[in-house]
Amino acid sequence: MTLHDFSKLLYLRKEIIVEQKHLEELEKAIVMQQITLPDLPDICLQSSDSEIQAELERCKQLIERCMKKSIHEYKKLILYILNIKDSMIRQIMFLRFIQGHTWVQVAAEIGGGNSPDSIRMMVKRYLAKCSTEIQS
Repeated sequence: MTLHDFSKLLYLRKEIIVEQKHLEELEKAIVMQQITLPDLPDICLQSSDSEIQAELERCKQLIERCMKKSIHEYKKLILYILNIKDSMIRQIMFLRFIQGHTWVQVAAEIGGGNSPDSIRMMVKRYLAKCSTEIQS
């Protein structure tokens, strides 16, 4: 596995958050369209109900797909991480890629005077070593 493979779960989670915010905005737009302003009859709605409903459905489907992908990635990462023999690397991988901590947070959690860069480099070296072992 590569660093990119490990980062997929993080990116999926970010995408889900963005789409959930978009979904909330769409739901608010629907509520706002239902409010009538009797003193302002000439207000023109920018989007029709059907357009908003279609976008709402698309957004829900995208969130569902991302959730399914993230569950798949989570299971794959957990299996990989559980098989790491080095306890420190296993902890680092769990904190960074499963818990979603930043490298700074991981370094603080691990302690021992490790900097965020040294933690990140440990992971890179570990993955490079694994890649080399697979190719041999």
